[in-house]
Amino acid sequence: MKNSKILAALAALALLGAVSACKTKVAEDVPGDFTFRGQAIHPAAINALYRSANGQINLADFKTNLEASQLEDQPGWWITDFEEDPFSQKSPFFAYVAFAGSVSGGAEIYILSITFNAGETADIDNILLLQKNGSWLGLIRVWNEGSACNGGILAQRMDGENFLYSRELTPLDLLDLSLDVRLSLNAHEDLEATSESCYAAANYVYSLTQDREDLVSVRLYDEPKLDEKGLTDKLRYQSCFNRVFNAYVAEGKTALAPKEVDEFARRFRDECLKPAAALPAPVDK
Repeated sequence: MKNSKILAALAALALLGAVSACKTKVAEDVPGDFTFRGQAIHPAAINALYRSANGQINLADFKTNLEASQLEDQPGWWITDFEEDPFSQKSPFFAYVAFAGSVSGGAEIYILSITFNAGETADIDNILLLQKNGSWLGLIRVWNEGSACNGGILAQRMDGENFLYSRELTPLDLLDLSLDVRLSLNAHEDLEATSESCYAAANYVYSLTQDREDLVSVRLYDEPKLDEKGLTDKLRYQSCFNRVFNAYVAEGKTALAPKEVDEFARRFRDECLKPAAALPAPVDK
């Protein structure tokens, strides 16, 4: 009888140990998967990292009750929704997609494309370069925020050690890409610069190995721009810009190398900004 009790007690302890082992077993992370303890890193953790004062976060200490899910129409993207704002009745959100870089000495490099809205009138986009080392995430580089036609980010992808992406351009953004022709123009006074003023897209490549970014090309959208009464005529140079833009589209010059962006800016300057030649004074007869 005593032996039976001992055996039962040992069996119970063995079962308890097995349960405890199951509870404490931590899933290993595969380098390049951007996971922590076997789960995709929570978007709320990336949001906290993005807004942190020191650009670091310990995932082991991060806690949240928010749910994370994948975007069905955008594979690879993870999103979390925050509580609805009672005043704007908008639901803030934060989403990201991760692209794996190199792994060295246990440290993993990733590029993240993020998009979020914390009450802004339009969603905000940005790009992050970060390092993951165990449970720690650290920001290495943060690009400039963009939104809709004002630098919205699209077509993100990795090609070896190069990260390629595009940014939407307003007329002002397009001219600002010129290195040889510098113009002093004001948004909303001289040219359009709204969230709906998409005229082109700038294509960039960032080299992880060289930590260098280059403008590869600019693609003009091939739909001619029409002047709108009550809008175009309120801007000093928009109508003239439209004429230059439409001429490029009509000529089939919609894929511009960086030097051709200089030529576009030079043509705009010469045709739109220089004062017209003075007409000769009338001759009295």
